[in-house]
Amino acid sequence: MDSSLLDIGFGVAGPTGQGLKAKVLAILCVHRVLWFPWGFLCASTGALLFMIHAPLLPPWKLIVGLLAAGLLTRVISQADMLYDWWSGEDERLGPPNSTLPLITGILSPKTIISFMVIETILCLGVALFLFNSTCFFVAVLMLTWGLTYSASPPFKRMTELQRRIYRSLSGLMVLGGIAMVAPERIFSWDAFVATLAVIIGCLAYHDKDSMRFTPLTPKGTISFTIFMSLFEYLWLILLWQTFSLNWVFLIPYLVLVVFKIRAISHGYAHSGEHEAHIKLTHVGVINYTIMLVMINISAAYSIYI
Repeated sequence: MDSSLLDIGFGVAGPTGQGLKAKVLAILCVHRVLWFPWGFLCASTGALLFMIHAPLLPPWKLIVGLLAAGLLTRVISQADMLYDWWSGEDERLGPPNSTLPLITGILSPKTIISFMVIETILCLGVALFLFNSTCFFVAVLMLTWGLTYSASPPFKRMTELQRRIYRSLSGLMVLGGIAMVAPERIFSWDAFVATLAVIIGCLAYHDKDSMRFTPLTPKGTISFTIFMSLFEYLWLILLWQTFSLNWVFLIPYLVLVVFKIRAISHGYAHSGEHEAHIKLTHVGVINYTIMLVMINISAAYSIYI
């Protein structure tokens, strides 16, 4: 059975066949291309928030910088996929993991490494030569952090807390966006508020694989999600106050808490079922995406209207 384009785009499953179409789909798969918008949105969050009170970047320069930030996150995803192939994890797990391009042979490890090297040079070049040394430093730090998790054996047996700590990578993307606009302010209070808002939002969405992490129990992981979700809403209020954003854009997001409460209640009642954790993850990812979009829209409104 052929994998869906959605599964291929998220890197969940690989394409079949050996033709040009299969190779193109395989390249998109190893890049997990449908995760690209999150890296783009995290970086644009930092850039747009700081453009409220800083000189505006030319649109072309902003777009190139954000595309480079998003692409750099795809380098990390390729490293993760490469390690899972090398360790034999994907093959052990069976379908759909065993249908991924490295397992089926549609793409070779050398091809993926070539993509990683070229894309890394391109992205770091944009950071250093189009922007500044601070932006370059943040990009190198983000790449190092991501590769350490993605392709380092000691970090593969992740506890729930360690897995979520890794998600603080999203905060480095925000810092990268800030460095594009106001590199001298990356250690400011405003930068701390903006960065932590995105990190907390990332920590607040559930992990579908929580049942196999330690030391938290399945219910314990849901309790952690509840705590971080409450923290997220409080910190978003601080973010809105710090950057004087229009409250109209925050209210719809706060209303969405109803759907998360329902998913959490269902998760608690069925904490021993993997499907309940998957459902809570889906709700959390949707909420997180909407949060990033709302922050970006609010910042753009403050800049241009």
